[in-house]
Amino acid sequence: MTLSIADQTAIVGVGWSAFSKASGVSVLELATEAGLAALTDAGLSVADVDGVISYQYNYPDTIYPRDLSHALGIEGCNFQILDTHGGASACSMVAAAAMAVHAGMCNNVLVFRAMNGRSARRTGGSRQPEGSGQWLIPFGSAHAAASFGPYYTAYMDRYGATTLDLAHVAVTQRANAALNTKAMMRTPITVDDHQNSPWVCYPFRLLDCCLQSDGAVALVVTSAERARSLRQPPVYISGMIGGTYPPMPVASWEIEARRVAPLLYERSGLTPADVDFAELYDPFTGMVMLHVEGFGLAAPGEAPALYRSGGATLDGRLPVNTHGGLLSEVYMNGLNHVVEAVQQLRPGGVVDDLCTGPHDYDRTHCRQLRDPQIGLVCGECGASSLLLRRA
Repeated sequence: MTLSIADQTAIVGVGWSAFSKASGVSVLELATEAGLAALTDAGLSVADVDGVISYQYNYPDTIYPRDLSHALGIEGCNFQILDTHGGASACSMVAAAAMAVHAGMCNNVLVFRAMNGRSARRTGGSRQPEGSGQWLIPFGSAHAAASFGPYYTAYMDRYGATTLDLAHVAVTQRANAALNTKAMMRTPITVDDHQNSPWVCYPFRLLDCCLQSDGAVALVVTSAERARSLRQPPVYISGMIGGTYPPMPVASWEIEARRVAPLLYERSGLTPADVDFAELYDPFTGMVMLHVEGFGLAAPGEAPALYRSGGATLDGRLPVNTHGGLLSEVYMNGLNHVVEAVQQLRPGGVVDDLCTGPHDYDRTHCRQLRDPQIGLVCGECGASSLLLRRA
């Protein structure tokens, strides 16, 4: 059954700060910069905002929504959330904003993710063995590569995939980042570069792993009706799943995406065949392929072939992570994937590639896709996801 909220809300503004290894400024300053950029992009003012949403991962690496509200001078904030599920929340926070707007609680909600994730406290650096960690850390699962690795090793065992297949994901995403002026890692890499990079934790080498970054991204959600009078053409939210946080590690390739994908498509009135491109959560290369299959964008066991054949490139059957993703653009817990999808779906296309004039699809300088209509975005393990539609 199609949800009544489908296509009734829209993303109308996106913004970002510079992405770096050492921002030299506070997280509040980064969030303020990205938030103001998103409002300017939408043609809105601070006075128009009445909801603020953000998220982090189980330890404080960002600011509270109230802090950004105070910094911006928002006088009346009717709805605030700070979620703690990290990358699993990348799409559910956008969904929460859409629901707040659809319910009439807010007119315009600002969603942001900001952190000095490289120069300040680094992920896993001093995490205490609390909660599930007390059962994982004694057995060597003390960082994300050890947690996510079993998903792909189980996949390798079932389908005969190899670590060489991972190279094609890394190379493809780096090629996209090379055309993205805001990406942190823009130097092209080869399959040999990948295979010669040092091991981090089997089955992942260094070039299989996402970045650690300083920066911020933000977006604005409003109603479809209000969106039609704003500066940018709206990008409609056609489908959304808020999601759960799956247990890790598990000796299985059966990530959460396999459970939620049928609901996502049914409630949006769309199918996998309708998806023109995908921005998929990529903490590690292997997870990208599991997401591709989990959302029905390739048959079981066929994601490696999609990459080997060039099918996931900008001109392929299913372009994936057109900005370079968490592997090469920036690690902003996945909200940068939503920002990229919005850019791709706007009639004017991306504004941060190397084109000096209209997009001409020359892959030496242009990373805009050819007439995309529907984009899929997902958070960690597919626990949250969005289907976005061009106006």
